[in-house]
Amino acid sequence: MDCNRTRTGPETCPTLNLTCKEPLRLVGGASRCEGTVEAELRGEWRRVVTYGLWDLEAAAAVCRGLDCGSAVSTEQRDGSESKVWGVRTYCVKKSSAVRDCLLDGSSSDSRLLQVICSDSVRLVGGRSLCSGSLQIQDQSLAQSWAGVCEGALDRRGAEVLCRELGCGAPLLQGALSPLGQTFHCEGNESKLMDCNRIRTGPETCPTLNLTCKEPLRLVGGASRCEGTVEAELRGEWRRVAPYDRWDLEAAAVVCRGLDCGSAVSVEQRDGSDSKVWLVTTDCVKESSVRDCLLGDYPSDSRLLQVICSGHQGA
Repeated sequence: MDCNRTRTGPETCPTLNLTCKEPLRLVGGASRCEGTVEAELRGEWRRVVTYGLWDLEAAAAVCRGLDCGSAVSTEQRDGSESKVWGVRTYCVKKSSAVRDCLLDGSSSDSRLLQVICSDSVRLVGGRSLCSGSLQIQDQSLAQSWAGVCEGALDRRGAEVLCRELGCGAPLLQGALSPLGQTFHCEGNESKLMDCNRIRTGPETCPTLNLTCKEPLRLVGGASRCEGTVEAELRGEWRRVAPYDRWDLEAAAVVCRGLDCGSAVSVEQRDGSDSKVWLVTTDCVKESSVRDCLLGDYPSDSRLLQVICSGHQGA
């Protein structure tokens, strides 16, 4: 209250709503939306390390706090020993804010947490990070993020978008246009905003909703809808191993992500020892397999086998 102000009596008016960005940054990456997570507390910037199982769902809170796009990948690595701010993962997922979950202390740690967010595109309001309404960030627009109209993308444009977000191929929907009214992609672009496009001003229209397949596959079965669960993260395919008890409800998420109907059976078996992506079951039930994959983890001999109803004739 040190600022000069005009005093007024009681009045009826809309209340001012204000959102401040999180005191976060990603350093050492190719853009402000990629790199090692650092946070500021009491005027001091430190690396952030996680106390808990960190996955893409938690990384999404970092991307939101920086006003970046969707979380594409995350991993924990070893670095040099330094003072850090610890963060509780379950708190980040619950509050959707890293700052609210920082642990005040003077501990040192050699770990570092790396996150890659998409720069200028995101899918919001969907069940997972691979589905929802398409929004783009464009400096020429008055608002930070704007929705994209139905018909703005053709199949090639949708493929570019899904690939940029680290997801699988797009599920064909009526909202896609055969011509791509706004974005004209060749199909080999690394980012949607690299495609040629027709710039339009603000308009009122139905928003484009898109679902990309999960980067999942079932291998070794009689069809693509039956077999051992594998997932792709950071361009690497590995078997998926459950961190805790796996059931048909969790398996149903795999089948849905592969567009393979409902889950018929699931079992956990022992196989050969290899690197795996670990996944937490409760997280999968609320989101998707991809959003719940944990970063680098020691090798494991377990394998997860799922049979979906869509395997007949798939």
